[in-house]
Amino acid sequence: MPPENNYDPDPEFTLNRFTRRVNRAFLALAGLLAAAILVAISYDLVARNVFDAPTLWALDISRFLLLFMFFFALAPALESGAHVSVDLLENYLAPGPRRLLRIVARVLVLVFGAFLMWQICRTTYEAFVENSLFPTVVPVKLKHVYWIAPVGVAQFLLTALSLLAEDLRWKG
Repeated sequence: MPPENNYDPDPEFTLNRFTRRVNRAFLALAGLLAAAILVAISYDLVARNVFDAPTLWALDISRFLLLFMFFFALAPALESGAHVSVDLLENYLAPGPRRLLRIVARVLVLVFGAFLMWQICRTTYEAFVENSLFPTVVPVKLKHVYWIAPVGVAQFLLTALSLLAEDLRWKG
């Protein structure tokens, strides 16, 4: 008989591992999108200033890619601590109150993320129902761009939940 597997994965650890992996992938995609924006804008600059032949698509495509880049980078920025924060009190607090402050901050991030998700989902739903186009030169339907917003915010919420679970579990 094969040995019985008594491994019971800790769900918080699994969530943490999952969010870190997805965040790495999202960050890589955001980096590729930043490079694509650089290429599109550089191409337009050369076409406009050297050949006097500006593109009609470069600015529109760059706007769309920037939106995707933002939502792909939202959760990785939270995980790395790159979002704007105020840590005036943190340096003056003992470890116990500092931990409590971090937990309160994580809960507030989750509340903010929930409100953001609500608004994003409403807007994205409307984009799918109305099936309208962006008012740009490049004819792109809103729904083909807006779908990334709920995906990015969902990963943001998962990351915030993972960080909160980590802070709740931490003893120090």
